[in-house]
Amino acid sequence: MSPPDISVDPGYDPIVTLRLRPATRSARILLLAAVLAVPTTAAVPAFASVPETANTAPQEHQSVSDRYAAPGSHAVEFVEIPGYQLFYPADIATGSDRFPVVTFGNGSYATYEQYEGLLRHFASWGFVVVVADSSVTGDGTEILAAARDVVARNGNPASIFHNRIDVDHIAAVGHSQGAGGAINASTNSGGLIASTAVLDLPDPWWASRPVDVIDVTRLTGPVFYLTGADDPVSTAIPQAAYHAISPGPAARGRLLGVGHNWPSDGGGFRGYLTAWLRFTLTGDTDAARAFTGPTPELLSDPAWDGTAATGW
Repeated sequence: MSPPDISVDPGYDPIVTLRLRPATRSARILLLAAVLAVPTTAAVPAFASVPETANTAPQEHQSVSDRYAAPGSHAVEFVEIPGYQLFYPADIATGSDRFPVVTFGNGSYATYEQYEGLLRHFASWGFVVVVADSSVTGDGTEILAAARDVVARNGNPASIFHNRIDVDHIAAVGHSQGAGGAINASTNSGGLIASTAVLDLPDPWWASRPVDVIDVTRLTGPVFYLTGADDPVSTAIPQAAYHAISPGPAARGRLLGVGHNWPSDGGGFRGYLTAWLRFTLTGDTDAARAFTGPTPELLSDPAWDGTAATGW
């Protein structure tokens, strides 16, 4: 997905510029295979054993989405380092807990400022969040390199992150071109990335560069596909097909009334996305209610359609 697939102004207003491209042969094959395939299941992934430091007690009758859309218990710090920005819990150096990592991929022509509210929100729930200085992220290289950079800091005695990173529980998250990059980072990580969540993953014919073509059948961990129901870039049939051929646990949903762009704090995506990260990276059983059990909350939420949760 070479840029531009969207145009984003500094206020992140929903200005979408579409440039339809002919499908590559790889993209056509992927789409056809996805439409014909059926879902498969896999074992539930291993979860972290660290304490749930960001968890506040759920309120009676509070939905999972509402609970995790609210700020977590951690104050948040921010630091710029060459090539990256890091958001992290302010108390990271004061205890013995190790914190999971979220590596984030920007969309085309976007910078971290377009997502800063969401990245800070993740950190408030107990994640170390890293985002690369790149708006050309479709091949996943920068997203994976950012995760490896944080892992390296875990081993550096001079770093504030020394022995504070849960290196076994890392997620890749991205928007638009960065969503494809998150898939590629995960499939090329050699198991380093344990969970994936993608926002507005472009339909396969948007991948005009061979390096941007994704193969979700290579995912080795759980994946969550989120898109806006009014998004012309990330449409219903291809997104359902991606979910169908994902080999492990997978969830999907379309947020009603939302297009390709949304507020910097994640808007209506924020609650379930944060719950997904808490569930798949920390084993948070309250967050799991959105995706598992006989009646997953996501599947009955009237603000969403096209929902599914399989493989658990």
